[in-house]
Amino acid sequence: MNSTGCSRLRFSSWLQYFARQQVKGTDPKGTTLVELLAAGIITSIVVSIVFMAFLTALKSNKKAEAQTRRRTDLSRAFDFISNEIRMASRINQTPTMAVGSGNTLAHVVASSGLNLSDLGGYVTLVLYLEIPIANLPASCPDGSVPVSYDRVVYDLRVSDTDWLSPRSVYRYGRIPKLDGSIDPCSAPISSDVLVDAISDTVSTTPLCNTPGLLSGAEGFHSCVDGAHAALYFESDVAGVEVHDLSSTVSSRLTGNSSVTPVLSGNRQSGTDTMDLAWTWTGPIAIFKVYQSVAGGAVTEVYSGSNLSITRTLAGTSGDLICYTVTATMGTETSSASDPVCETK
Repeated sequence: MNSTGCSRLRFSSWLQYFARQQVKGTDPKGTTLVELLAAGIITSIVVSIVFMAFLTALKSNKKAEAQTRRRTDLSRAFDFISNEIRMASRINQTPTMAVGSGNTLAHVVASSGLNLSDLGGYVTLVLYLEIPIANLPASCPDGSVPVSYDRVVYDLRVSDTDWLSPRSVYRYGRIPKLDGSIDPCSAPISSDVLVDAISDTVSTTPLCNTPGLLSGAEGFHSCVDGAHAALYFESDVAGVEVHDLSSTVSSRLTGNSSVTPVLSGNRQSGTDTMDLAWTWTGPIAIFKVYQSVAGGAVTEVYSGSNLSITRTLAGTSGDLICYTVTATMGTETSSASDPVCETK
């Protein structure tokens, strides 16, 4: 065979080999398209898994931060209200009215001299406090008479667009200074938001044992028993958590575990007969009614568990007759009520 025939034979054999390799789809010296696609898919899956793990960790971290902020905000609000309760001389009552016996918290607030409209569109009243103000000046810079105590009202209402839903706790009253003191010449502030993201439901109805009286709704309640107030908060941030907080706080200004009875009197028309009645929100007690005639000595005229008595005015015509009532629980006795006076 000549050289030309050998060359043709080698070329034909090479073509046959190349054709077989194309049919098999393999290349012993490189990477196939299928292998490249498989590697790309595997790489995409690995990257996706890593990215999802990163997003999950980031979301979990943000959720933990949100929970911490909620707890912090709720605790600060709780501590603020608790401190005001400790400074209060009256809780959910005024000198003339207390919650109970048909009197709602709205009645009590109105009896304090406040107009309910001053609160700024309240929805549910939860707590009313009277906080004495120390070191009163003789007069205010504008010539007005300084107030001797601050009237503070807490209520729960729907959060507006500037605050986290669903509910917010609002406060009416004067804003304390950094040292905690109150300026008796300052004006009260209404619709001041204390904390937002309060739940619009309650997981468990707060327990308020008799003689305590429950006020509030949804995620903010108070149970007031004399000088003791139990607070219940429940916050709710969508997708984060429901967090509740509760504790009992006592006023430090009452001097004992009781509050002052609230005495009222009505003189029967055309007679010297006085109908005396008092309200009481503390524990079971023995009540004592005292009488003074024309500013003279104070004498006890009643002792018992009743919440009302009828008395005939003592003294002579023109004498001023005044009555007060106290409550005794074991070894503790409350302060005397504000007097009720009539001229004989």
